[in-house]
Amino acid sequence: MLEKVGLIKREEWIVTLRCLLDGLLLPAEMRSSEGYLIAYDGEESFALEALEALYYEVVAASREEWLAVEQAQYRLLRQATDFRWIVG
Repeated sequence: MLEKVGLIKREEWIVTLRCLLDGLLLPAEMRSSEGYLIAYDGEESFALEALEALYYEVVAASREEWLAVEQAQYRLLRQATDFRWIVG
C-alpha cells in the first residue's frame, strides 16, 4: 500500500543519497547541531560539503529531514526522479 503512493517505511537511516558518478547508494543523516549532512560509506562517514552536493541526489528522506536539508547549505542537492518519502 505505501509503495503505491511513493512512500517507504522508515528503517535505520533517514536519508538515502545516490552518487551521480557511480550510482552508489549511501545512507545519511542530517546533524542539525552541526548543520551538516553526514553520509556513511561502510564504516567511514563524511560530512557532505555544499559543493559536493552537485554529485549526489536524494533517493529517500523523511519530510523532516528533507526540510532540514533544504534549510541547510545544500541548495544544489536535488531529489532523484525515483525519490520516495520515508514514513515512520
